[in-house]
Amino acid sequence: MIKISNYDSTITYGGVILNVDKVTPTKTQKTRKSIVGKSLVETKIIGLNVQQWELKLSGMVFGTTTANLATNRAAIEALDDVSSHAFVDGIHDSLCITEPGSLSFTDSGDMGNMSYLYSMVLLEW
Repeated sequence: MIKISNYDSTITYGGVILNVDKVTPTKTQKTRKSIVGKSLVETKIIGLNVQQWELKLSGMVFGTTTANLATNRAAIEALDDVSSHAFVDGIHDSLCITEPGSLSFTDSGDMGNMSYLYSMVLLEW
């Protein structure tokens, strides 16, 4: 894991430790969020003078064995459940939800079957 300046040395989301090498935070107009089935509905409210964080994360999932790698990847995939989870990085600590459709993994034999690249977008709840 690469240490990002001013961030905690351990970044967690839903209790899962993330190996993050890049965070791109953006402040956006706060929205009212509703869950409909497995979909997230965001409604903009005119006149609401509040902002929320949108965090674009990328990093790597590691494993000591192929089974351990699969377990670690599954732990991240389980957080893509249209529910809010605690995100702790020392700067943007808050409840967040994984933006549906944003979680992606790069599956490649180049990584020696011991790691995956991933990216996702978290929205402050």
